[in-house]
Amino acid sequence: MTTDKDRRSLAALLVPVAAMFLGLRLFGRAVFWGDLTYIHHPWRALQADQLQRGLAPLWDPYAYLGMPLAAQMQGAVWYPGSLPFHLFGFAEAAAVFHAAHYCLAAFLAYLWLRRLGSARAAAMAGATLFSLSGALASRVPFLNHLSTLAWLPGLLLFADRPWLLGLTLATAFLSGYPLMLAGGAVSAFWLTSMLRRRGPPWRAWIAGGALSLTVSAVLLIPAARLASDSQRGGGLPVVETLEFALTPSDLPQLVGPIATGPSGFDPARSWWKTCYMGAAGVAAAALSAGRVGAGAALAAGGQGGTAILLMMGGATPVSRWVWERVPPFRYVRYPGNLAYLLLAPAALLVAAGLHRRAWAGRAWLLLAVELGIYGLASQPVVSADFFTDAGPLVRELQRGLAGGRYLLSPRALEWHRGVGGDTRTAAADLKHRLYGLTGVPYRLSSVGNFGEPLVPRPCYDLMDFLYRRAGLADAAPYLPWADVRELLTRERFPPWPLAYGGRTLWHRYRVPGPHGRARWFPPEEGGAIPSSLEAAEVLPDLRSSVPLAVERGRDDRLVIRGGADGPGWLYLAEPRLPGWEAWLGPARVGVEPAMGAFAKTRVPAGEWVFRWLYRPADWRWGLLLSLAAMAASAAYWYNRLLARRPRLES
Repeated sequence: MTTDKDRRSLAALLVPVAAMFLGLRLFGRAVFWGDLTYIHHPWRALQADQLQRGLAPLWDPYAYLGMPLAAQMQGAVWYPGSLPFHLFGFAEAAAVFHAAHYCLAAFLAYLWLRRLGSARAAAMAGATLFSLSGALASRVPFLNHLSTLAWLPGLLLFADRPWLLGLTLATAFLSGYPLMLAGGAVSAFWLTSMLRRRGPPWRAWIAGGALSLTVSAVLLIPAARLASDSQRGGGLPVVETLEFALTPSDLPQLVGPIATGPSGFDPARSWWKTCYMGAAGVAAAALSAGRVGAGAALAAGGQGGTAILLMMGGATPVSRWVWERVPPFRYVRYPGNLAYLLLAPAALLVAAGLHRRAWAGRAWLLLAVELGIYGLASQPVVSADFFTDAGPLVRELQRGLAGGRYLLSPRALEWHRGVGGDTRTAAADLKHRLYGLTGVPYRLSSVGNFGEPLVPRPCYDLMDFLYRRAGLADAAPYLPWADVRELLTRERFPPWPLAYGGRTLWHRYRVPGPHGRARWFPPEEGGAIPSSLEAAEVLPDLRSSVPLAVERGRDDRLVIRGGADGPGWLYLAEPRLPGWEAWLGPARVGVEPAMGAFAKTRVPAGEWVFRWLYRPADWRWGLLLSLAAMAASAAYWYNRLLARRPRLES
């Protein structure tokens, strides 16, 4: 039970967060750097757009040729905390989202530390370190990381309460980054087991885990299918998992700018090194020596030491051995991301170090000011209208693509100039040049993107096939088959056989027409369309085909009307993935693979109507299971409340 003094303490925790994020909005500024612009803005904008049009957000027709949206874990489609993005513009919604989740992390950490017996001021200091230290401050551009980490103190708070634990696990999973949730769950179970006198809370975690699996099935089942079908289904190569690690010389980063000097503090570009606790936080944790029991010391020290070792990646023989030989680490990107494993043990030690100190309140204030200053200096900002400014390239492509796709060259994807001293240039690089998924909010369809972690294998393979071509002339024959109408490159090349269209941020090349997402082929030519990319060296003559109009009233279905004197083939440059159904007139028909990622089917002589519908069964079953679990939970709590009500005397 919280007291009035606890409520005042919780209210005080709001102050540094409000100063960091809501204050920016008062001055018309917004954070923008990194994933926030080129991944999270597109994800949230597309979801909001589809919901506002009355559609379930099931399919993204714009990125990577088209891919599942409901199964996309990091976009947090089904996370309740995504509501601000459906109500406000992105800059306003992001400010609310950031403030709400940093406050949530602080509140849950405070309640956990109070439950352990910490004094109020000490619990405030521990909660402030958890919510505002570098491991969370560096998550500003990563909305899914932040939202998952904000729920982790709830796993500690509710570790022996199965229903609340299960709902916390489910909510954290829906929030968008299951790998951090898995690490946080292991951390919470370890700390709880070491701090409890009665041993590990096995029953609570088994029951809570089962509840979370059913509640989150609406995402879990489709996401498992997408993960197994993606190019990363077997894990990542070691060279990629070991990127962005710390070295022994980076250990002063655990203290912060006071230890590294201003030149060593660069959270925008060296985000993986941003793991500072602040000088005040490190000092407070050091004061816990001799004030905690053996179990707490072993729990905090063991987890903290393990986290630091893992953050070293390939920098030490032991850490390299773990990353190379322990199978689960094949799915974890970037050792520096594991700094979040330091948060709970550090908060515990800070609270222990300040427990019942007469000056603990002043120590909390010093820590809050120090971490708040670092947080304000950690991210570049731009004018809040940045997210509504399409830029010149988007406007050109909206006019020129006419519903077709564009392809950004792989060399262009590697070209951006970072933050440096010119924030406006960095902002243009991230957004106006169409890095990542930034064309999605403007309904621009692309073949090649980057940043999306789980791309269906056929879509990725086709993108990779085009990127491996030796030059424009080598790639040009394949572009019309993917309905690519413009190619964008950093350098200017001899345009033949494409047509040079001038320069708008990138050099633009137009693919000669006639264009079409769907084409009718005569029997012989249609039958010769290769099923796989390996057999795509010899292609039928496109001049034998007839482009067909595609009616796309909504993102997850399309209609094609055609007709000819004789039978033929319908070729459709849309991904042939699980969940799509083909209907020819009133009958459902099968489709054959074409060009690896796409589809073709036989069509009869005369007039016909072809419908292509996305109806993923895994999402429907997941939704039913989630609704059933929530209904059962509501019924359980309703009956418990009725049982507690006093019965009327007869």
